Amino acid sequence: MRIVTLILCTVVIITTGLPLINSAEWWIRIFDFPRIQIAVLTLLTLILTYFYVDFNWKYKLPLIFILVASLIYQVQFVIVYTPLYRTQAKDSNMQGEENSLSLLVANVRMDNEDKERFHSLVVKYDPDILLINEPNQEWASSIAKLEKNYRYTIKYPLDNTYGMMLLSKFPLTESKINFLVKEDIPSIFTKITLKSGSVIDFFGVHPEPPKPGTDTYERDTELLIIGKEIRESKNPTLVAGDLNDVGWSSTSKLFRKYSELVDPREGRGLFNTYSVFLPFFRYPLDHIFYSKEFGLLTLEKLEAIGSDHYPILIALNYEPENDNTEDLEKTDSGENQEVEEKIEDGKKEGTKN
Repeated sequence: MRIVTLILCTVVIITTGLPLINSAEWWIRIFDFPRIQIAVLTLLTLILTYFYVDFNWKYKLPLIFILVASLIYQVQFVIVYTPLYRTQAKDSNMQGEENSLSLLVANVRMDNEDKERFHSLVVKYDPDILLINEPNQEWASSIAKLEKNYRYTIKYPLDNTYGMMLLSKFPLTESKINFLVKEDIPSIFTKITLKSGSVIDFFGVHPEPPKPGTDTYERDTELLIIGKEIRESKNPTLVAGDLNDVGWSSTSKLFRKYSELVDPREGRGLFNTYSVFLPFFRYPLDHIFYSKEFGLLTLEKLEAIGSDHYPILIALNYEPENDNTEDLEKTDSGENQEVEEKIEDGKKEGTKN
C-alpha cells in the first residue's frame, strides 16, 4: 500500500502542477478539465499518506503539506460554481415579454441517429433561439421540420463535427459565417432584434478541443478574437456554444474578463453538459456568457437527447438601463497585452496547420 500511495502522490502533484505552465500544449491543457476528479484523488491520497507512508515526520510532513496545498488549489477552481460562492450574474426581477428571450444550446452529436428526441425537446421547451452544434447535412434536413416555428435561420452543416445552425423566432440581421482561425471551423455572428425592437449581438462558437496532436492555440485564439470584437463594439452581447473548455480555465476567465461578460453558472452550479455517457467525468463544456445588460430568469440543464452532450437552456431579460452584474472582473494592462500576444501567436500557429 505504501508504494501505491507514493505513486498516487506523484500523479496528484504532476497533474496539479502541469496546468501552472503557461503553454497551449494539449497534454498540459487537458488537466484544466478534471479539477474535481483530481481534488477527490488528492483527498484520498492525503488520507492514505497519513496512514500508510511511514517516512520520518520531517519528510512526511512536507509531503502532507504539498498534498493539502494541492487540494486547496484544485478546490478553489470549482467552488466558484457552487452556492457557496457569490453570483456575479444577477437574477432579473423585471421580466417583460417584449425584452425577454430564451436560448437553447445543443451539441446534437453528428452521428446521433435519435433525431426525434431532439425534435421533441425543442417542441417541449419552445425556445426563442436555438443554437445547434455538430449538424451535418442529414441533421440539417431533419431539423428543417422545425423551421415552421423559426422563420430566421443561419445554416452551415458540415461533416467534420464542426457544423453549426442557428434558428430564431426573432429577426436576424448582418449575419455572417466566420472562419476566425481555421478554414474548416466556422463561427456565427448575427444581430438579433427582440420584440421591443432592441438589437443585441450574438456569437455562436464551437472551437477545437485539446486532444493528442492538437494544441489549444486555435481554441484560445478564436475566443480571444471574439472577445476583442465585443470589447471594441461595447454592444449588448451573448456568446454561446460548445466551447470545448471549462469555465475555470485560464483562457475562459481571460476571455470573460477581457470582453466583460459573465458566467451565470458562478454561484449557482456546475451544470455539467459533457459527457452524458461518463457520469464521473462530466464537465461544463457548453456555455452561455453575456454582458451586463441582461438579467437572468432561468438556467437549466435539460434531459439527454442521444448525444454525448446535455442541452442547456437559458432565459434572459434585456435591461439596457441596468447593470445586472456584481463585482464584474476586468483585465488590467498586463492581461490586455497577454490577449494581444495570444491572438498573434495563435494566428501564426493557425497558418502553420
